[in-house]
Amino acid sequence: VKDCYAALGLVHSLWRPIPGKFKDYIAMPKPNMYQSLHTTVNGPNGQRVEVQIRSKEMHKVAEEGIAAHWQYKDGDEKSKKQDDHLAWVRHLIEAQSEIKNPKDFLNAFKVDLFFQEVYVFTPRGDVIALPRGATPVDFAYQVHTDIGNHCLAAKVNGKIVNLKYKLKNGDRIEILTSNQKHPSRDWLSFVKTSKARSKIIHYINHREREKSRELGREILETEIRKYSFNPPKVLKGKNLDEAIHAAGFNTLDNLFISIGYGKTSVRNVVDKLLPKETLEEFAKQAPTVKVSEPSARQGRGGIKVKSFGDDMMLRIGKCCNPVPGDTIIGYITRGRGVSIHIVDCPSMVSLAGETERLVEVEWDTSHKTPFPVRISIVTEDKPGLLAKISSTVFACGVNMTRANVQTSALKRAYFDLSLEILDLDHLNRTLDTLRRLPGVIHVERVKPYSKKRSNKKPMDGGEESAGASGDTGVWVN
Repeated sequence: VKDCYAALGLVHSLWRPIPGKFKDYIAMPKPNMYQSLHTTVNGPNGQRVEVQIRSKEMHKVAEEGIAAHWQYKDGDEKSKKQDDHLAWVRHLIEAQSEIKNPKDFLNAFKVDLFFQEVYVFTPRGDVIALPRGATPVDFAYQVHTDIGNHCLAAKVNGKIVNLKYKLKNGDRIEILTSNQKHPSRDWLSFVKTSKARSKIIHYINHREREKSRELGREILETEIRKYSFNPPKVLKGKNLDEAIHAAGFNTLDNLFISIGYGKTSVRNVVDKLLPKETLEEFAKQAPTVKVSEPSARQGRGGIKVKSFGDDMMLRIGKCCNPVPGDTIIGYITRGRGVSIHIVDCPSMVSLAGETERLVEVEWDTSHKTPFPVRISIVTEDKPGLLAKISSTVFACGVNMTRANVQTSALKRAYFDLSLEILDLDHLNRTLDTLRRLPGVIHVERVKPYSKKRSNKKPMDGGEESAGASGDTGVWVN
């Protein structure tokens, strides 16, 4: 402290101090323990210069906060102990840089802040503290990111265990790795630490970005070949920069990625890349085919996707079967267009953090085509109820495409019906009419995910897709 004031005297002897610009935060520290001497002097050429004078300890507090004061003051051994106690803060800072969604980060922060610890051992006997309920995957990422990213299996106390195994105090953990193994989206359903979660999300997003880049390149090159042009030459030609900038990008890779995600129409890009005369000649030679208007059962129509071209492919999510009137959202899949889901569909809830792949969609009320929906009815087991229900459904202007009836020993009948309705209001009116029938006990709409909830990714292809083969698709015109 004495040296700080001595340095202040030396500064004032060399340059004239400006009155009212001196602050003594050493004698009167700020509430956060900040200490320093501040003065402003007339420096060389009459320029004002602010000078801050503080000791090494004071500077550490100024840069790293009050926790640094404890470390510096208590010596090396205690400093290391305090550093270990505060290590989780650094992990949270790392996680914040990789978790883009503030809500996701806050949830992860709460998990790490309010936890009970378990203490486990590495094969070398080092102790690692983890939140209670942590798994071998959490342990792997705590040791090193590369170990987590290539975690194949785990041995706990010498025995192979499931990666979902919940670690217990005293467990000795050995992680088996393979360069062929990579993080799975399923891991997000059971990992506990924010570090593991953020590393998994970061890896998956990076991998999907690379896959989308390759897919986008393949789609664009295929389209170019259709016009009998050589893709490598076209993608080095004079029109390339114009096509890239017209699509809103600065690099060809970003254009590929957008095409692969389904965000950018490959047709619009080709229009900029190839000579106008070639495109016009090709259009003249192309045969004209009349296509009948597909129905909503095939995933057609009635939906607008904001900020996209008319040739964007839409798929109605079979995991939730939305109908007009439901609040919906779109999810951009890799090369399969946009899948449409109800906002509370578990497939979408599990992907809430992937905001860059979610798009706003809305129903086009000018389309009045039927959509499929399932309903469940419980009635008393009486003769003629199926006929009453069928005639009521018909009277409501609803087409019944399937009916399944079962009875129980409790004198109850259970109806599982597939209907075609125009919108949510049409469905609700039909359900209300059915509820008023004598003998009817309960009527409700059946959403597939209410029977079997899924954390899988919706319709993105590969082993992580959720029912992609069951979804129907159509090009929107």
